[in-house]
Amino acid sequence: MKAAILSIGTELTEGQIINRNAAWISQKLKIFGVQTSSHLVVPDNRDLILKSLEFCSENSDVLFITGGLGPTSDDFTRNVISEWTGRSLEFHEASWQHVKDRLKSRGYTVKDVQRQQCYFPTGSYILSNPEGTANAFEMDFQSKKIFVLPGPPREIEAIWNGSLQAWLSEATKELDPSITLLWETLGVGESDIAIIVEDILKNIDVDRGYRVHLPYVEVKLMFPESKRKSLKNTIEKLDEALAAWTFSKTDTDTALLLAERLKPEQSLVVADLVTGSFLMNRLASAFRSYFSKAHRWQIGNQNSNIPADIQLKLIPLDELTCEAQIVTKNSLQKEQITAPYKTANMHERRLQYFTERALIFWINHI
Repeated sequence: MKAAILSIGTELTEGQIINRNAAWISQKLKIFGVQTSSHLVVPDNRDLILKSLEFCSENSDVLFITGGLGPTSDDFTRNVISEWTGRSLEFHEASWQHVKDRLKSRGYTVKDVQRQQCYFPTGSYILSNPEGTANAFEMDFQSKKIFVLPGPPREIEAIWNGSLQAWLSEATKELDPSITLLWETLGVGESDIAIIVEDILKNIDVDRGYRVHLPYVEVKLMFPESKRKSLKNTIEKLDEALAAWTFSKTDTDTALLLAERLKPEQSLVVADLVTGSFLMNRLASAFRSYFSKAHRWQIGNQNSNIPADIQLKLIPLDELTCEAQIVTKNSLQKEQITAPYKTANMHERRLQYFTERALIFWINHI
């Protein structure tokens, strides 16, 4: 089963808003073994939407359309789908009641312009939207399943959990699920990793991919569940060949993982005398996500005399070497980190490497 995701909105094509919906839907579909064949983003333009519907339909079994279901003049997704399918729009009284109830409960005056959210192509099945006024809908057309969803992410998630997840569970129960294995490597370049991987995968019929998110290089292996047994020896060879550089085999954010480990501590100081702003940038948002107002924490670029339950330090030894420390009232743990990037023009990469290796040390020893 293949899916296409069509996102509609001029605010997306102009870069005002990042299209996070398509990534979120693709991640959810992958769990059910559904492959996403395309992401397509178009502005509020009827002709482009029509052409995009044709393209997406030709290259998928299931089509997800997001955006353009609201009450304003640029919300005409339902009208274009009506034209595309040749099915007239009909008013849905229960959806109008849903709009009125939601607006009145929040103190808004119900206006007649809101009625346009309650028209759906004939034969549609209405999907309730508990987080917004615009209900979604699904329909069958040209042997395809079409899901038309509002644009706000929280509304898509609510509709997904309330309706789409159950449909997917039933529709995909006979599929051969897609498996993705990954290796997050650190300290070696993309081309060097690729040479190792491609040599092992020579004459092996399996999809592979690489993603650089400095200082990491991610290796991905993708295959149907039914091939796992036949690929066992190949996977073991990759494990062995990449072991020296593999930090993780899951898509883990080290900053968030460290914040989770530190959550039981009431007071914390991070003293970074090495990376400039790299370590601070990695940790600040993660700490804000995990720590409550009861936590006392500080990140700085110098040693601190502020009392804390735990201090994490990054101390320079020379240009290529630093030391990561964990200091508590009763103990000192430390590890020397040597960067593999030695030339002057790799200075920034060294700082990124020091940052990530320090995070890994702290995660493993707290």
